[in-house]
Amino acid sequence: MTAVTETLPALRARRLDRVSPPNRAARVVVALLMLAAGGALLAVNTSFRAIEAVAATWLLSPFVEGQRAAIGEHYLVWTPTGDLIALQITVECTALLIGLPLTVVAAVILAFTRVRWSRLFGGLAAMWGIVFAVNMLRLVLIGWATQTWGLDPGYKVSHVFVGSLVGVLGYVVGFVVMLLIIGVRAPQRRNTRRPRT
Repeated sequence: MTAVTETLPALRARRLDRVSPPNRAARVVVALLMLAAGGALLAVNTSFRAIEAVAATWLLSPFVEGQRAAIGEHYLVWTPTGDLIALQITVECTALLIGLPLTVVAAVILAFTRVRWSRLFGGLAAMWGIVFAVNMLRLVLIGWATQTWGLDPGYKVSHVFVGSLVGVLGYVVGFVVMLLIIGVRAPQRRNTRRPRT
């Protein structure tokens, strides 16, 4: 029986994915552009939150009475006592809070793996769609509960408990869907047992 041995550099060369230098450079440049776009979104987060407020107002309008137009990053609802209140979409309530870190994850995956471009950007688009949709569902739920039950039971319960649960579950789904579309999987172990003599 003969034993076949491979040196560590040979094993690494066989195991590591090979990407041509121009392709690797393009991946790094696009990953850096993704990070820059995320930074730009962060810089204009007030405008992004205003867009979310307009979308929440539009989605909430079939479910509440006397809906008013959004003002900045505030959307308006009536309480059961007849008071008009403005619910502010804060930095902690925006889809950017989860979407941007997951975009950073996608940029790192692009820069350091051989994932196909189409899969990465498809996964990124799906993740952003899910994160934005879940955040809209959360904001509409909070507005509807505030309109229906007022600030004390409606807003507090829908914002702190139900809204947080919906948000966390939706964001996890967005992350998992992104990874599934991208095709990230755990490395498979190779059978390293030696044959018996």
